[in-house]
Formats: sequence, C-alpha cells, structure tokens
Amino acid sequence: MKNKKGSGTTRRGFVTKVATGGAVAAMAGALSTGCSRSGKSSQSLESRIEALEKRLQQVEDIQAINRLQYAYNYYVEHMMKEEIIDCFSDSPDVLLDWLEGKWKGKEGVRKYFDVNQVPPVGFQHQLIPSAGLITLDPDGNTASGRWYAFGGVMMPMPAGEGEKQKFSRSFINGIYEIRYVREDGIWKILSINWVIPYGVRISDGWIMPEDIAGPLLAGGSGDPDAGALPDIVMDKNDLRYVTGYILPYHFKHPVTGKPTGESKRNARLKPIKA
Repeated sequence: MKNKKGSGTTRRGFVTKVATGGAVAAMAGALSTGCSRSGKSSQSLESRIEALEKRLQQVEDIQAINRLQYAYNYYVEHMMKEEIIDCFSDSPDVLLDWLEGKWKGKEGVRKYFDVNQVPPVGFQHQLIPSAGLITLDPDGNTASGRWYAFGGVMMPMPAGEGEKQKFSRSFINGIYEIRYVREDGIWKILSINWVIPYGVRISDGWIMPEDIAGPLLAGGSGDPDAGALPDIVMDKNDLRYVTGYILPYHFKHPVTGKPTGESKRNARLKPIKA
C-alpha cells in the first residue's frame, strides 16, 4: 500500500480500477473523437483518481482515530497508565484541560496519570465512548473529535482486617472535545477538553463478580431439569470471577504496537474461595 503506482495490489492500482470502471464509457467516447481530445480525457481520469485517493485516505484516517479513541478509553477504564501516556503526541502543545486544572506537554500527562502508582484492586473507571464525530482538517494531519463518555466509576474504600471490601460507586456523563495529530504516519492525541455535565452516586445496587460466581461455585452451575448443565464445568481458578480482573483486548497498542499490560495486573489476583 506504500507505492501509489503500479499493479492493482497497490492503493493507486485499486483506485485506478475504480476510477476507470466508472469512466469507461466516457473514455470510449473520447477515444472515438481522435487524438485531439485524448489528453483531456487522461487529465480527467487523473483528477478522478486523485479525488478517490484523497477520499480513501480520509476514510482510513477516521478509522485510525476511532481505533485510537476506543483504545484510550479502554486503558482509562483500568488506569493502564503507560498505555494511556503512549496515546499522546510528543508535541509541546499537548494539553489536558480538566476540571481541576490543566496539564501541559507529555510530561504533564505523565504527571497527571502518575505511572509510579498502581490503582488498587477493584478500581474501575469505565467510559463508553459514543456519538463520536470526527472532523479532519484540510492539512490532513490534524483533526477534531467530539465524544460522549458515559460510564461508571468504582473506587475501593479503606477496610479493616477481616472486613468485606466496600466501594464508592457512581455514574458520570462526560463530554470530550479532542484534538488529534498525525506524527510519523500515526494518529495520536494532542489535547483533551473534558467536562462532566452530571453524575449519579450509588449507595447500593452493584454486585461484584464474586457475588455472581460464589453461589454457583458452591452449589453447582446449572439446573439439570432445564438442560442447562455446561459441557465444561466452572473452573474454580478462573480469574474472571474475581474483582479487578481485566479481560485482555485482542489488539496491540495503536501507537506503539506493543502488547498491553493486562497480564501483569491480573497476576495480582487470587481465585475466590467457594
């Protein structure tokens, strides 16, 4: 896809096929009128190819920005701090515009997310990006995005020895205005303006993985009369039943291309006792 010219396997080759397919009738008519108009037809076809190439690049850019945004929100959900920081540009124009203040540059992002601290087991900051609208700038190397990010925040509370872990729980409705920049062919976050129009605090009502799996592990995992017995019974060492487990994503980091750190975080967890 790097070479714009050549066979149909390249971008230029693919776009040329599309363009010529749509222009074949016009080309046939032009050729029938003689050589005097052949140059004009060639110029028209070249313009068509260039326009299609530009549109294809815009589609690919929007897809890449969407992928970056979804990944960023996933990393924020579990406060995977190194991965979060890697989503940002190296430009000195990087800016986090938060309610509590502003952080400048990539070092400001690092300071805010504080990579030296690991969030406590059970912490979640789920943000579901929706209604995303991305606008590419004419230069093709910068863009803006508008997103809603509704989700839940769960924070472990201090507990004494032997006491059951308690959590503060809330829902929030946030809005992002984000700037993106392409660096060395890769889209990154340049700035985030974040506001929270409202939130809802919850005193009770959330159940944890252990609340779901514990009774099943203790008393069976199905009703034989209903034909619901599984083909493979529950694994008592399955960490999906443990608060704090991160279900790994299937892709590598969209900026660095490196595997992300779910396994390190999951290594802190222990299976529940039936």
